Amino acid sequence: MKPWPLEKIPRLGERAVTAIVQSIAQAEMGRHGMPGFVACPPQDFSAMRWQDFGLGPEGVANVARQCNAMFRASLAPPNLAEECGRLPLRILEHWGDGPVAVTFFTSGSTGKPKPCTHPESHLRQEITSLAPLVENCTSALVTAPLHHMYGFTFGLLLPLSLGIPVRCVPPLPTLAQAQMKPGDMVVGIPLLWSRLADLRGWKERASEEGRGVTALTATAPMPPDVAHALLRQGFRVIEFFGSSEVGVVCHRFHPDDPFELLPHIFRGKGPHADMLERCLPEGECRLYPVQDVITWLDERRLLPCGRIDAAVQVGGVNVYPGHVAAILEEHEGVRCCQVRLMRPEEGHRLKAFVVPAMGWTVDALREPLAAHVRQRLKGPERPTSFAFGEDIPRGPVGKPTDW
Repeated sequence: MKPWPLEKIPRLGERAVTAIVQSIAQAEMGRHGMPGFVACPPQDFSAMRWQDFGLGPEGVANVARQCNAMFRASLAPPNLAEECGRLPLRILEHWGDGPVAVTFFTSGSTGKPKPCTHPESHLRQEITSLAPLVENCTSALVTAPLHHMYGFTFGLLLPLSLGIPVRCVPPLPTLAQAQMKPGDMVVGIPLLWSRLADLRGWKERASEEGRGVTALTATAPMPPDVAHALLRQGFRVIEFFGSSEVGVVCHRFHPDDPFELLPHIFRGKGPHADMLERCLPEGECRLYPVQDVITWLDERRLLPCGRIDAAVQVGGVNVYPGHVAAILEEHEGVRCCQVRLMRPEEGHRLKAFVVPAMGWTVDALREPLAAHVRQRLKGPERPTSFAFGEDIPRGPVGKPTDW
């Protein structure tokens, strides 16, 4: 596969930075329980004023704080009467002629979100490997937030490099399905595709509904039955695997096939064979630890087999949250659960979020689950705080979040 020409990949300029600031503002509106404003071209957003969104000084200050973290700046919050387009320009002025970099944050699904800074040259290198996979797409339908790494890479920088128009919609199955058209590459997450497959009954039938549409998915494993359902509807499916630290690592077109490394990613050599090596555009090759259990079929093909269940310290004892969650899910009244270490201000033990199985109420589950915990888990392994709900709390890209 021939790499995409670097000269076709734009530098990070006003259009890209404005789209990211707009995405951050939309997320802040959602955090305050306000309906997000209709996606509009960057030039229209730039002409609007911050007071139009009803965020208030605190909300606008949060937007500026997130922009400062993402672009490594120290800009004061904009005035409410200021045009929105002024903030992206201030970010570009901050960069000046110096090095350009963007900082993304891990999801926090296994702990506190961690910053991962990527120089512009590394982001553009990634596109040289990704663009040939979707070069026949004529438009992009984006359901992922552009200020997260997946949305930024596939929903912003990739379409800009291909020179195709972008339509952004909330990650709602009905909206996404109504907007899809032949020629689209649809930037979605497994949760969206799963809900869409259930909504449309695609697991039980075949159709032509996805003919001419390329379905992209990342951030979590795609359930094989969902991928097969999409293929039966005529979708071209591309599943990506990566991390906030490394970027996109590999891809595959079929759920029964292994993943193949992107051209600039390699398996570590010798004693580092359990690591990934990324060859950077500057000529340096850098090693990265893998956060998942990997089965290597050869030097270029692999199968991820789930997250490495990292231990946390509880009272000086190594405790494995994944093991604790598996024990909780053995109880007939638990459909699924998430276990993690408390935040420092909460305590120093484990906490659990539990989704009751069908037919079980929270009140009916509490005592039997407590007895199950006492019987099956050692003292440090036992969560001391339980929350219950209809589904695991998830962030904008579908990964479990804190609660």
